[in-house]
Amino acid sequence: MERLVDAVDRGNVTELVFRDGSTRPVPHGSWVVNCTGYLLAREHPYEPYASASGAVLSIQQRSATLQPVTVQSYFMTHLMFLDRLRDAPLYELDVEELRRKANGVLPYALMALNQHNFSVIADSVPMKAFLDCGVDVSRWYPIPRRLINAAQFLRTHRRDRDHHSRTLETVRERFDVRCGRLGTN
Repeated sequence: MERLVDAVDRGNVTELVFRDGSTRPVPHGSWVVNCTGYLLAREHPYEPYASASGAVLSIQQRSATLQPVTVQSYFMTHLMFLDRLRDAPLYELDVEELRRKANGVLPYALMALNQHNFSVIADSVPMKAFLDCGVDVSRWYPIPRRLINAAQFLRTHRRDRDHHSRTLETVRERFDVRCGRLGTN
Protein backbone atom coordinates (compact mmCIF):
# COMPACT_ATOMS: atom_id res chain seq x y z
CA MET A 1 0.00 0.00 0.00
CA GLU A 2 1.89 3.02 -1.28
CA ARG A 3 1.06 6.20 -3.14
CA LEU A 4 1.87 6.22 -6.87
CA VAL A 5 3.88 9.32 -7.79
CA ASP A 6 4.74 8.78 -11.45
CA ALA A 7 5.14 6.36 -14.32
CA VAL A 8 8.55 6.75 -15.95
CA ASP A 9 9.42 5.51 -19.41
CA ARG A 10 13.03 4.31 -19.27
CA GLY A 11 13.41 3.14 -22.86
CA ASN A 12 12.83 -0.61 -22.79
CA VAL A 13 10.96 -0.63 -19.48
CA THR A 14 8.29 1.53 -17.90
CA GLU A 15 8.43 1.80 -14.11
CA LEU A 16 5.93 2.93 -11.53
CA VAL A 17 7.57 5.25 -8.98
CA PHE A 18 6.11 5.36 -5.45
CA ARG A 19 6.29 8.06 -2.77
CA ASP A 20 8.83 6.09 -0.72
CA GLY A 21 11.17 6.03 -3.76
CA SER A 22 10.63 2.38 -4.60
CA THR A 23 9.87 1.37 -8.18
CA ARG A 24 8.07 -1.48 -9.84
CA PRO A 25 8.31 -2.41 -13.54
CA VAL A 26 5.15 -2.41 -15.61
CA PRO A 27 4.73 -5.60 -17.67
CA HIS A 28 5.74 -5.16 -21.33
CA GLY A 29 2.76 -4.30 -23.51
CA SER A 30 0.95 -2.43 -20.73
CA TRP A 31 -0.18 1.19 -21.10
CA VAL A 32 -0.32 3.81 -18.39
CA VAL A 33 -2.70 6.77 -18.71
CA ASN A 34 -2.12 9.62 -16.25
CA CYS A 35 -5.19 11.87 -15.98
CA THR A 36 -4.31 13.63 -12.73
CA GLY A 37 -2.26 16.56 -14.00
CA TYR A 38 -5.18 18.94 -14.41
CA LEU A 39 -6.99 18.39 -11.11
CA LEU A 40 -5.40 20.96 -8.82
CA ALA A 41 -5.06 24.68 -9.50
CA ARG A 42 -1.33 24.73 -8.82
CA GLU A 43 1.55 25.02 -11.22
CA HIS A 44 2.75 21.74 -12.71
CA PRO A 45 6.13 20.95 -14.27
CA TYR A 46 6.17 20.31 -18.02
CA GLU A 47 5.53 16.74 -19.06
CA PRO A 48 5.04 15.68 -22.68
CA TYR A 49 1.67 14.14 -23.44
CA ALA A 50 3.44 10.99 -24.69
CA SER A 51 6.61 9.31 -23.47
CA ALA A 52 9.39 8.45 -25.90
CA SER A 53 8.12 4.90 -26.43
CA GLY A 54 4.44 5.88 -26.37
CA ALA A 55 3.81 3.62 -23.38
CA VAL A 56 2.85 6.51 -21.07
CA LEU A 57 0.12 9.02 -21.93
CA SER A 58 -0.24 12.09 -19.72
CA ILE A 59 -3.44 14.14 -19.85
CA GLN A 60 -2.63 17.54 -18.39
CA GLN A 61 -2.48 21.24 -19.22
CA ARG A 62 1.27 21.68 -19.74
CA SER A 63 1.08 19.75 -23.04
CA ALA A 64 -2.62 19.91 -23.88
CA THR A 65 -3.75 18.60 -27.25
CA LEU A 66 -7.52 19.10 -27.03
CA GLN A 67 -10.05 20.86 -24.83
CA PRO A 68 -12.00 20.05 -22.79
CA VAL A 69 -9.91 17.47 -20.94
CA THR A 70 -12.60 14.79 -21.30
CA VAL A 71 -12.33 15.02 -25.09
CA GLN A 72 -8.53 14.98 -24.86
CA SER A 73 -8.65 11.84 -22.71
CA TYR A 74 -11.04 10.08 -25.08
CA PHE A 75 -9.17 10.72 -28.33
CA MET A 76 -5.62 10.50 -27.02
CA THR A 77 -6.41 7.09 -25.53
CA HIS A 78 -7.72 5.98 -28.93
CA LEU A 79 -4.48 7.11 -30.56
CA MET A 80 -2.51 5.26 -27.89
CA PHE A 81 -4.42 2.00 -28.32
CA LEU A 82 -3.96 2.25 -32.11
CA ASP A 83 -0.20 2.82 -31.60
CA ARG A 84 -0.44 6.20 -33.35
CA LEU A 85 0.23 8.45 -30.36
CA ARG A 86 3.86 9.25 -31.25
CA ASP A 87 3.33 9.37 -35.03
CA ALA A 88 0.33 11.69 -35.24
CA PRO A 89 1.56 15.25 -35.97
CA LEU A 90 -0.41 16.80 -33.10
CA TYR A 91 0.32 20.17 -31.60
CA GLU A 92 0.73 20.54 -27.85
CA LEU A 93 0.03 23.80 -26.00
CA ASP A 94 1.18 24.85 -22.55
CA VAL A 95 -2.22 26.10 -21.36
CA GLU A 96 -0.96 27.02 -17.88
CA GLU A 97 1.77 29.28 -19.26
CA LEU A 98 -0.44 30.91 -21.89
CA ARG A 99 -3.09 31.57 -19.22
CA ARG A 100 -0.45 33.42 -17.15
CA LYS A 101 1.01 35.38 -20.05
CA ALA A 102 -2.04 36.15 -22.23
CA ASN A 103 -5.29 34.85 -20.78
CA GLY A 104 -7.36 36.79 -23.33
CA VAL A 105 -5.72 34.87 -26.18
CA LEU A 106 -6.31 31.46 -24.62
CA PRO A 107 -9.82 30.72 -26.00
CA TYR A 108 -8.71 31.51 -29.56
CA ALA A 109 -5.52 29.48 -29.24
CA LEU A 110 -7.57 26.54 -27.92
CA MET A 111 -9.95 26.79 -30.89
CA ALA A 112 -7.01 26.64 -33.31
CA LEU A 113 -5.48 23.77 -31.31
CA ASN A 114 -8.73 21.79 -31.38
CA GLN A 115 -9.28 22.36 -35.10
CA HIS A 116 -5.72 21.38 -36.01
CA ASN A 117 -5.62 18.29 -33.80
CA PHE A 118 -9.12 17.10 -34.69
CA SER A 119 -8.01 17.24 -38.31
CA VAL A 120 -4.99 15.05 -37.54
CA ILE A 121 -7.07 12.68 -35.41
CA ALA A 122 -9.75 12.37 -38.12
CA ASP A 123 -7.03 10.96 -40.39
CA SER A 124 -5.70 8.64 -37.66
CA VAL A 125 -8.65 6.92 -35.97
CA PRO A 126 -11.67 5.09 -37.37
CA MET A 127 -14.78 7.23 -37.86
CA LYS A 128 -16.51 5.00 -35.29
CA ALA A 129 -14.41 6.71 -32.58
CA PHE A 130 -16.06 10.02 -33.48
CA LEU A 131 -19.52 8.48 -33.75
CA ASP A 132 -19.23 6.78 -30.35
CA CYS A 133 -17.77 9.78 -28.54
CA GLY A 134 -20.11 10.30 -25.58
CA VAL A 135 -18.51 13.63 -24.62
CA ASP A 136 -19.33 15.24 -27.98
CA VAL A 137 -21.32 18.41 -27.22
CA SER A 138 -22.61 18.53 -30.79
CA ARG A 139 -24.98 15.72 -29.75
CA TRP A 140 -27.10 18.48 -28.26
CA TYR A 141 -28.07 19.47 -31.81
CA PRO A 142 -30.42 17.67 -34.23
CA ILE A 143 -28.89 15.08 -36.57
CA PRO A 144 -29.31 17.15 -39.78
CA ARG A 145 -27.24 19.99 -38.31
CA ARG A 146 -24.61 17.54 -37.07
CA LEU A 147 -24.37 15.87 -40.48
CA ILE A 148 -23.90 19.21 -42.24
CA ASN A 149 -21.16 20.20 -39.78
CA ALA A 150 -19.43 16.82 -40.12
CA ALA A 151 -19.54 16.95 -43.92
CA GLN A 152 -18.16 20.49 -43.93
CA PHE A 153 -15.34 19.50 -41.57
CA LEU A 154 -14.43 16.43 -43.64
CA ARG A 155 -14.42 18.53 -46.81
CA THR A 156 -12.14 21.28 -45.47
CA HIS A 157 -10.10 19.95 -42.54
CA ARG A 158 -6.92 19.05 -44.45
CA ARG A 159 -6.94 22.35 -46.33
CA ASP A 160 -7.46 24.34 -43.10
CA ARG A 161 -4.81 22.46 -41.09
CA ASP A 162 -1.95 24.66 -42.29
CA HIS A 163 -3.85 27.80 -41.32
CA HIS A 164 -4.38 26.48 -37.79
CA SER A 165 -0.74 25.44 -37.43
CA ARG A 166 0.41 28.91 -38.54
CA THR A 167 -1.94 30.44 -35.95
CA LEU A 168 -0.44 28.22 -33.24
CA GLU A 169 3.10 29.06 -34.34
CA THR A 170 2.22 32.76 -34.07
CA VAL A 171 0.97 32.17 -30.52
CA ARG A 172 4.27 30.42 -29.68
CA GLU A 173 6.39 33.24 -31.12
CA ARG A 174 4.36 36.18 -29.85
CA PHE A 175 3.83 34.94 -26.28
CA ASP A 176 6.92 32.71 -25.88
CA VAL A 177 4.97 29.62 -24.77
CA ARG A 178 5.42 25.94 -25.56
CA CYS A 179 3.24 25.35 -28.59
CA GLY A 180 4.07 23.01 -31.44
CA ARG A 181 4.69 19.44 -32.44
CA LEU A 182 5.89 17.17 -29.63
CA GLY A 183 9.65 17.38 -29.32
CA THR A 184 10.01 20.52 -31.49
CA ASN A 185 9.46 23.17 -28.79
